[in-house]
Amino acid sequence: MSQNNSRSTVVLAFSVNLLIAIVKFFVWGITGSSAFFSEGVHSLVDAMNQGMLWYGLKKSYGGPNARYPLGRGKEEYFWALVVAVVFFTLGGVVSIQHGIEALKYPRVLEKLPVSIFILVVSIILESYVLMRAIKELKHNKKSGKSILSLLKDSTEGSLIALIVEDFAATFGLFIALAGVSTAYLTGNSIFDGLSSIFIGILLMISGLFLGYEMKHLIVGESVDNDTKNIIRKSIESNEAVNEVRNLEVVIIGNKKYLVLGDIDYKDYLNDKSISKANKQITQELKDIGSNVVQVFLNTV
Repeated sequence: MSQNNSRSTVVLAFSVNLLIAIVKFFVWGITGSSAFFSEGVHSLVDAMNQGMLWYGLKKSYGGPNARYPLGRGKEEYFWALVVAVVFFTLGGVVSIQHGIEALKYPRVLEKLPVSIFILVVSIILESYVLMRAIKELKHNKKSGKSILSLLKDSTEGSLIALIVEDFAATFGLFIALAGVSTAYLTGNSIFDGLSSIFIGILLMISGLFLGYEMKHLIVGESVDNDTKNIIRKSIESNEAVNEVRNLEVVIIGNKKYLVLGDIDYKDYLNDKSISKANKQITQELKDIGSNVVQVFLNTV
């Protein structure tokens, strides 16, 4: 996903969630639905999260400098991790707490048909944002892989966070719709309180999943074997190389790789020839794809 596409998708999600949050809190005010309160908190947290994702995305494109010799690519993952924590605490815990209070102190829900209409419109808007994010995830990826597999393979922290958020938002809206509709049909507000609790559990699970994925990227996860083999073959194709003894390719940002290798050069090469070969290999690795941004080769 290009930088412009990343930012436009995040900005779209921020705008949609902020609008939906305002509408949900308004409906909560006139109906007293705890599910709508939870959904309002959910959308407000989403909008806040997308603001942090935009900030992290902007910072992550900063190139190497004296203070950050490998660039700031991982800053995107840090802010996505913050999003996961906020998602888990503010979103999940507050929703569950409000749902429990609704069960302890049930109240008569009013104007529920309005609530149901707003939920249906919100589902349509959230589904659009989710489909757009998934389309970005699938762009230039191997067909046949599941969404979960693509998320695990992706290095795009903001996109991973956006999809997890929007999935939880869409699914949470369906839960709220089921709770409010059942409460409307039965006249029993207990279903509204239960839906709030289920939404909170959904948010907590989503936060845990997102945090787990970001942990790998922050720590320094290796690229997949296919990418590593392409880089290995590129190095071995150089006529000065006798053997690649050890090769590590580490993710240091969104589509940014650090290559570390122990290279056995031909015995007849002198130091000057080896230095020249190192520079040539480094340039070749950067030419096969813009993903390789740093290369460190050690002679063995």
